[in-house]
Amino acid sequence: MKTGNGPLDAALAAGERAEHHVTRLGGRDMSPQVESWSLDRSYGSDLPDAMRAFSGVSSAQVDVSLTGTAGQSAPALYGPWASRKTGDIARPGQSVTHGWGVNGRAADAFRGSVRSRSAESGTDLVRISALDGAERLRQPAQLPCPDGAFSTSSGASWLHWAASPVWAVDHLLRNAGIHTAPPPRPTSILYASLHGGAAASIGYLDSMSGGWDWWRKKGAPFESGVQGSADGLTTATYVPERLPVTRNTNGLWFECWADTTDTLGSTSQVVQFQSAWEAYAGATMYYLTLRVDFAQGTVAAYCGTNTDPLKNARIGWTWTALKTPGRFHVGLWLEVADTGSVKFVPVITSRGGEPLSFNPGVFAAGSAPAGSMASIGFGVQAVIAEAFQVCQRAGQPTGLRDVTQEGAWTRTASLDIPLFPLRVIPTVSGTAWSVITEIARATLATAEFDSDGFFRWRNHTRWTNPADTPDLTVTSTRDIAKLTVTEEIDACRNHCTVRWENWARVTAVPSILRDTPAPIPIQPRSVLTRTFSVDETMLDPRAPRTAGEDSAGSPNRIIFRAGQAPTSRIVTGVVEAKVVRRGGVVTLTAANHSNAVVYYHGAALLSLAPAEYAKPVPSLWSAWNDDSQRYYGVQTYEHDVRGWLQEDDSGKELAEALRNAGTWPIPLLQSVEILPDPRIELGDLVRVVDTTGARLDTLAWVIGNKVSASGGKVTQTLTLRGTTPNGTPADEGLTPDPPTRPNAPPPP
Repeated sequence: MKTGNGPLDAALAAGERAEHHVTRLGGRDMSPQVESWSLDRSYGSDLPDAMRAFSGVSSAQVDVSLTGTAGQSAPALYGPWASRKTGDIARPGQSVTHGWGVNGRAADAFRGSVRSRSAESGTDLVRISALDGAERLRQPAQLPCPDGAFSTSSGASWLHWAASPVWAVDHLLRNAGIHTAPPPRPTSILYASLHGGAAASIGYLDSMSGGWDWWRKKGAPFESGVQGSADGLTTATYVPERLPVTRNTNGLWFECWADTTDTLGSTSQVVQFQSAWEAYAGATMYYLTLRVDFAQGTVAAYCGTNTDPLKNARIGWTWTALKTPGRFHVGLWLEVADTGSVKFVPVITSRGGEPLSFNPGVFAAGSAPAGSMASIGFGVQAVIAEAFQVCQRAGQPTGLRDVTQEGAWTRTASLDIPLFPLRVIPTVSGTAWSVITEIARATLATAEFDSDGFFRWRNHTRWTNPADTPDLTVTSTRDIAKLTVTEEIDACRNHCTVRWENWARVTAVPSILRDTPAPIPIQPRSVLTRTFSVDETMLDPRAPRTAGEDSAGSPNRIIFRAGQAPTSRIVTGVVEAKVVRRGGVVTLTAANHSNAVVYYHGAALLSLAPAEYAKPVPSLWSAWNDDSQRYYGVQTYEHDVRGWLQEDDSGKELAEALRNAGTWPIPLLQSVEILPDPRIELGDLVRVVDTTGARLDTLAWVIGNKVSASGGKVTQTLTLRGTTPNGTPADEGLTPDPPTRPNAPPPP
């Protein structure tokens, strides 16, 4: 329920209801010209009405009728053919805000954009319809298909957490500029929000290990980060979006956010960044690692060829402030010089503090190979971590805003903790909003933009345990003008089945995308673009590595030579390759950063695809209630999750949630016309007391809220769903007749 203010609360308590509204179009106050308006919010769902509180999306719509001014009619001023000087204030896409209240006080109720306008000739009215923030999500839905959950041995529980429905929603929101945590920087080559999955939004998840099944919202820096296990590192390995990242490239800035409040009883609380660098020729791999242990108050840099960073050369720092539990921004400035020397500059920022740049740690020349970075690793132990990213920069960040993006972004969305793991992100189509709608319906979540334009995603568990104290009490003696209570058999669903896809035994096989044209010249400081199709079954190909003399033609390689001849010298380290997948098209771009012409001799892009002989197994989970079936018969509901549930526990949880919601037909309170109150929101808990008609006193959820006003009068009508049924049927003194007449002769 929205927070009011003193004068508004006092007016509502006194029963004063003189309508007041504030309507702005294009940032201009148009309230005096509003003849009438209506605002409608409700949860839409595929479920029966009396069950829909458990699922659905809400896209609020406001309809406004405008009149003209200064002797000119509204159609002349604001119609589709009006002058742009006056008409653009009502054009489709224009911003709209609307608030309403009583006695000169208004509360914000809507924020969105114009969807349509219509002007009636011969009248003084232009009617405008506007939709809320859902309009910002009309771009094509694009979700990655990482193969990281297939890159290691099957059977581990953490393999299912490559992503989740919440991760997918977070990704779609971020693409529309709606952020839950610090966003990717413009030059990011890797970004992983860690909001319900290890998958990267920029770059490619390569492998996972450790405890990727514990997601925490309480105590997370911003949203719902992963908490590494107490007994070792939870790790993920990524391939950056662009390769090669060489020592001739700008420096690298690694960063993430961490909360260390809950130690899980561990004596180590670690955040670890690692990059693996390979030689262009040969098999030597160097590992550059930064390890921050908050519990010990230590920061250490490691450099060497051992895969275990603790066995490589070390440079250390100490900072006792790390031991104080709280939220930290962990940054690393990394430079690899032409001579092969490596410079580490840890930069750590505590809550409310300025960034602390440690003295540079330098490893001598020859510490890194004459090659490029092949992968990036991230690890966390007994720490909640979010928003891991790596970007290329010309210089080390300085100052709070540059280091942490403080003040450079605004958090405009909130997500519940992820519940259902995904090993594979389903293939999607349509707009981002249509996919969010599909995910909400599949997982029984609710999605909406509130009156402030803030996006909220809530799991089905929000309806499980209603609070003891309602947000508002309405009574027939004072607030309720009209009330209809309905109970219907369609609201009873006592045998619920969930269809889910079992990916547990699915393996993946390599599938190489080959591009072998005649040699193509790339002029100095220019870019070559190649496109080719990719099957829907194939997972995302990652950026290719630059081939060395002894590895030309191997999987996931791209080849550049100094000439057209196949024996020409291979060019390494000067052409940056990037791979982007959009729908069924893969785009490969090669940017020549040198001052000489180079020749593209083709690429082999590694992709994985589920093996044809091991497709996901269609599976069912059913839950039922025998007592309900005894009174109401078997009432079935089959729920198709469309690929958004992929493990047994998820199917069971959702089936039982549906069964619990539909075991008894909970009454629906419809057409509840009350004294208008602008503080009421969807999902509020309302106590309804009717002493004159239905004789009821019950708690109910707000699942529909419609308000309209005209001529200074405002009307508000709610749709409510009871939180509990009216007990188990008793049929006291009744002997129900059988379905067929006793002793009736059978049909011939």
